[in-house]
Amino acid sequence: MNSITRRNFLQISALGGVLTASPHLGGQVFPGMNDVRRRIGTSPVKSFCIDFNWGEKHVAEPGLYAQADPREHVRWYQDMGVNTLQTFCVTYNGYAWYPSDVAPVTPGLRSSNFMGEMVELGHKAGMNVLGYFCLGGNIYWEQKHPDLVHGSYLKDFKTPFTLEYLEYTCRSIEDALKKIDMDGFLIDEFRPIQHPRWLDCERTMYRELLGDKFPASGHPSKEAIVEFDRRAVERAWRLIKWVVYGTRRVVIFTNQPFLDRDLAAWEGNQMLKEADWVLNETPDLKWLGWMRQRVGPNTLIVQNLCGWEGHDASVWRQVDTKAYGLYGFAKADEKTTLPSEKNSPNATNVRILREAFHSL
Repeated sequence: MNSITRRNFLQISALGGVLTASPHLGGQVFPGMNDVRRRIGTSPVKSFCIDFNWGEKHVAEPGLYAQADPREHVRWYQDMGVNTLQTFCVTYNGYAWYPSDVAPVTPGLRSSNFMGEMVELGHKAGMNVLGYFCLGGNIYWEQKHPDLVHGSYLKDFKTPFTLEYLEYTCRSIEDALKKIDMDGFLIDEFRPIQHPRWLDCERTMYRELLGDKFPASGHPSKEAIVEFDRRAVERAWRLIKWVVYGTRRVVIFTNQPFLDRDLAAWEGNQMLKEADWVLNETPDLKWLGWMRQRVGPNTLIVQNLCGWEGHDASVWRQVDTKAYGLYGFAKADEKTTLPSEKNSPNATNVRILREAFHSL
């Protein structure tokens, strides 16, 4: 496809109804998927992420993990027994791990194309390599557009899925797909945001998505909020899917995570039916059955087993690995850039998951 322009992006957004009417696309066979399946073989998806998103207490400052060596990381993933490693195109702080023409590049990178080298070395080692984008927040973009994000009063992710933000995200995805031979990407925090206040940009979204003026009272009904949230997620999905299918078809792996407060917005949601892979990031396996009833017939559900305080990786034995994939993540150590070997609940989960991966 031609590179995204403001005009064609807005034109496609306006065709939302047409795109919604397209057939379910989740799990369709495409040339790249054949390579993905070949690398997985008869095993389940066994995936892991060394997480660069966070520092010791806060979002990682740009450059915190810039000394990471792709060769060391690929060796670590090999030792872990993964068949699918997930690393970063753009971290939550908004900085890229390859020579992006859209996002600012992580300063001080030891490898100027960290993501590209991870793909090259990972493929040589027989692994799939996925990138990462965070839809729920992008610190760099938020700082540039304070009028389009919620303030510190919202402790959760703060960025509404405005057309301005979606255009930037889609250009970033397009740029990465053109420059890096990755097999797909995880797109994180793909869920409704909260509305403690209704920003002006959200009031504009209300008109765009529901076709009505924002209520003069300033308080939409509960039913209207649910529909607003559902349509906001679906519009974001349609535009991201349009970019991927028009640039280079790869695996789109979504993470929400699912929360009880958002249940109504997920009913009948097209994204769940069309995504290639969907992650249950929470430790609670109850979500697997709920997801199975809502995803498309070819969508792969993947269960996360480490990363949160509440995870216990030993429950992997309760997961039907013929039907579900497995995933885990661990914050990188700020010195080694690899998961910490210190004795901690998550380090224990990493060891359990390593044993599981090698046994499957």
